[in-house]
Amino acid sequence: CEIDEIQKENKNEYQVGVDLGITHLAILSDGTKFDNKRFIKQSEKKLALEQRRLSKMQKGSENYKRQKVRVAKIHKHISNQRKNELHNITRYLVDNFGLICIEDLSAKNMMKNSKMAKSISDVSFYEFVRQLEYKANWTNGLVQKVSRWYPSSQICNTCGINSGKKGLHIREWKCPNCGEILDRDINAAKNILHEGKRIL
Repeated sequence: CEIDEIQKENKNEYQVGVDLGITHLAILSDGTKFDNKRFIKQSEKKLALEQRRLSKMQKGSENYKRQKVRVAKIHKHISNQRKNELHNITRYLVDNFGLICIEDLSAKNMMKNSKMAKSISDVSFYEFVRQLEYKANWTNGLVQKVSRWYPSSQICNTCGINSGKKGLHIREWKCPNCGEILDRDINAAKNILHEGKRIL
């Protein structure tokens, strides 16, 4: 069928910074936080059981083929859950904001950290940004990437002072210059928004 192209509303006056994380998948500069549902962890026991059964079967046998399908279905289920969650969040963002500023993360390099690799693969940062970019294009929006080297967690969004590197265990800190109490993630999201606007 043929339909007339729908003119999308430009919402560029609504702007947001997005900080991606592990505990919370996405933290917005307006204070909104989207939890990380940890879908791998939810199905971990079932997956381990089915994989253990598969490893004990004779390769090429009919039982082996059937069990391989069972394992593949669990992996597919986890993947579908993750994609659905990402679609919900990215749809919310493009429907409500015209300018979305986000860190230009390298998931491949982050996966080299053996302690964090499993958690990083579960949140799928690359897929999140991919969905965000093509949906923003559909809705006449803009995704502005900020350098991964920009110290968003170290700068006070109120006075702009850089108080140095902070360990991941520090979730809240007090600015030594202006005395503002800052939530690490929301502060980072606000700084990402400021930097994204500056780049534009």
